[in-house]
Amino acid sequence: MTMTKVRMEAIADRAAWLAVSKMDAEEVQDYTMLEVNPHDQYYEEYLDQLQTGDTEWLRRWIGWEVADKVGEAVEILKMWIRAELAGQSMA
Repeated sequence: MTMTKVRMEAIADRAAWLAVSKMDAEEVQDYTMLEVNPHDQYYEEYLDQLQTGDTEWLRRWIGWEVADKVGEAVEILKMWIRAELAGQSMA
């Protein structure tokens, strides 16, 4: 069951924006001091997880956000399910 690179990138991007929106002031300050764009950092991390198939942590985090009734997390989960189903239909 594989999803396309485009779908992985879309999921990683949306999850990265969600992660950035959840950052507290201390995290923002840390990224600012390091001169690192947090979105880019999260995006690369999530994309790597999706590409390697090592998605346990990402799935758990999205699940926790869904349980907390975070609408964006629900949308990401729906994207993920559609991507996996599309990957199955190609096989």
